[in-house]
Amino acid sequence: MAGLTLAVSSPTATPFLVPPASLRPFLARRGGDIVLEYTEESPPTPRGEPLFESGGVWTLHRHDRGLLYSFRTPVLDPPLYKAVEIDRGLRRGRLYFPPPRHGRRPPWALAYPLDQLLFQHRFASFEEAAEVHAFGVVHEGRVLLFCGHSGAGKSTLARLWRRKRPRDLVLSDDRLILRRAGDRLRAHGTPWHGAGGHASPLARPLGAVFFLRQDGENRALPLGTADAAAELFARTFPPLWDASAVGRVLALCAQTAAAVPAFELRFRRDGGAITAALGSARVDRPGARG
Repeated sequence: MAGLTLAVSSPTATPFLVPPASLRPFLARRGGDIVLEYTEESPPTPRGEPLFESGGVWTLHRHDRGLLYSFRTPVLDPPLYKAVEIDRGLRRGRLYFPPPRHGRRPPWALAYPLDQLLFQHRFASFEEAAEVHAFGVVHEGRVLLFCGHSGAGKSTLARLWRRKRPRDLVLSDDRLILRRAGDRLRAHGTPWHGAGGHASPLARPLGAVFFLRQDGENRALPLGTADAAAELFARTFPPLWDASAVGRVLALCAQTAAAVPAFELRFRRDGGAITAALGSARVDRPGARG
């Protein structure tokens, strides 16, 4: 994904490492930027105060010379149903996925949010990249990025786009990777799709960024560089416990806002939203560079 590969090995065959069909376009024959060893041993017990509590199923602790991601839910037995122990560079680790005492365990050991967290945090901490909450579509060779939190209308707009402009490629309708390569910015599709189910492993240069706001009209309002950088950062997923990683993501957002046009897209649920976006994306802001 976006040039980064996760490899998991097991000493014996196990059905819990067979990826779901939705991931097949993203499978690689080789590579190992992040390498995990699978075991069905009980996970280590977290020690001390957590670095981060998600408010959901996962918590992060320091552990020995690395990090420990723990996953808990009261609906499984044991509640601590999986964990990943990994070095601070997010390169080598162990995936713990013990058999349940009662009932069934999840069918895939890397199931959400584990796979996403490992990529998300590695990109932000050690690569010139960040995951963005956005719908992305390739139009005339460049990606138009439509950013929004849950409920902003990303999947709605993706469905409209597919219906009105079927020749354009939808990379994802919920999560994309924004990555800098030299002096170029590229948007990469991910398997973490929204309600529309759109997910492609392809990537293209970034052309413009839009921030979605559902409204009674369709129009795109240009944003200044500072406002665009702030809006983009608010829709990324940096590891908030790591100041250097947060700084890297902030810098990427600032570079993006300075490099491509950015707009607030006020839209209603009709094809006029696409017309408004395409019309504005053809007009570069003063000082913007492609």
